[in-house]
Amino acid sequence: MKRVNFKIILVVGLAFFAAGAVFMKSTNNERTLRVAFPVKLKAAAYEPTNINLDHEYIFLENVFSPLVEISKDGSIESGVAEKMDWTGDELKLTIRKTLKTASGKQITPDDVVFSLKRLLVLSGNTHGNFKDIVCPGVNLKTVEDDCPGIRKDHHSVYLNAKGRKSFLMPMLGAIDFAVIPRSSVDPKTLKIVDFSETSGPYWLEKENESGEATLKLNPYHYFASKDIAETIVLVPTDTTKPESSLKDLEEGRVDHLTTVDASKADKIIRFAQKHPDFESHVTMKIRSLFIVFTERGRKELSSDERRYIGDKMKTVFSSIYAEIPGFEQRAEFFPSLGEGGLTQAQREKLESMRELKKAEPKKHFKIGIIKRTGYEEWANPIAAALPQADCYKETNVPDFKKYDKPDDVPHAWIASTDTGFMEDISLISYSLNAGLLGLSKEQRSKWLADYMATDDKGSRINKLKELHYQALAEPAIVPLIASPYAALARKPWKIELSDLYANNQLWRITLR
Repeated sequence: MKRVNFKIILVVGLAFFAAGAVFMKSTNNERTLRVAFPVKLKAAAYEPTNINLDHEYIFLENVFSPLVEISKDGSIESGVAEKMDWTGDELKLTIRKTLKTASGKQITPDDVVFSLKRLLVLSGNTHGNFKDIVCPGVNLKTVEDDCPGIRKDHHSVYLNAKGRKSFLMPMLGAIDFAVIPRSSVDPKTLKIVDFSETSGPYWLEKENESGEATLKLNPYHYFASKDIAETIVLVPTDTTKPESSLKDLEEGRVDHLTTVDASKADKIIRFAQKHPDFESHVTMKIRSLFIVFTERGRKELSSDERRYIGDKMKTVFSSIYAEIPGFEQRAEFFPSLGEGGLTQAQREKLESMRELKKAEPKKHFKIGIIKRTGYEEWANPIAAALPQADCYKETNVPDFKKYDKPDDVPHAWIASTDTGFMEDISLISYSLNAGLLGLSKEQRSKWLADYMATDDKGSRINKLKELHYQALAEPAIVPLIASPYAALARKPWKIELSDLYANNQLWRITLR
């Protein structure tokens, strides 16, 4: 028998152990966090004034910062503005003198005013109605045009809220209102051309053709610390294969799955339970899955037909998610215990409508499905329950798209989004702009203007509840399933995200 040299094995083993220890130490020193990301997009595709999908918000909230930050519990904190003071209807925002881009350029009041006017010129933000607050009746064509509600001095920016004080600061916390250094924008097109010069905790160092992007910590940012990642690597996952990101995590290719990962929340939770080297984060049940009827659908499908379709959809999705912990049927779009939830009287009226006539559609109709992975998981049972439904994979909210022909517009679409327990003007605005609450495009701006002109919160909430009720009664929207958002991180990374929001601020992933 050949003699084995255990000394050599021991020495080699120790060498590998030492090398591994050095590698682990090096990785920790570099504080690199590899993040599974659900899309392969270059940074140039992201635009704060035109956020349609969740991954866009998450990328942007990590490279840009707003004037105010929203804390984990929903309160307003200092952001790019270190102080916020009201004098009558005017909000004074004192800009941090210490905030700079990664190259050392100071973020100034001029950058702030430029960013706000840029938003008004591009006029595409989906999370607020800023124009009606600061520049009512004024259509800015260039960032040099005057807006009567925006002014600045050497240290501060002043916004006149026109009597709508309760909305302005919460709105400014949305990343639609990101402060963008003027030097990073093309002066003619206003397109962001330099993502290495940003106001956020991270900046783009490099990206490649495979979709991988490397972000670096901005040492001049107010969130910069030795406890957060110095380097973020966004690693695109294969969204054609369900749970591919979990496999990437298990096999060591990534360290963190975000709240918008394609993996189901229950799979993420079970993974953490089976793998003690990982920890999970689970929000409250703020993720709402629904079917929405477009303006075309509300015109071409009768209310009887929409009720029939809604009932079939409830049956289909109840069956799909029946055995999954944390997923439950939902009758309301906003959480029933939240400020936008229906009154008891409205619930009873809605319940009585269940007896109204329903009619099976006589003609075929189009349903767009917005789902990153496992399209067939929804499309096949829908086709079995509704033979008239022509399902296809949709890439964006229909109201945020331009179609070549009217017949290309779907009659309905299915997706999920986050909803909040508290009055959140950003989420309300997004829900309106996305067509979730049943109004026509012309009616939405009027409703929002009236809502924001109502000073008394109780009266505003009643208006929101009534709009919510009408959307369900038509029906313009049929809620299907409520579930939480979930995230995973490899230890020693610790997740300190909010359980009230779906946001995934990477500076809230910290080393223990």
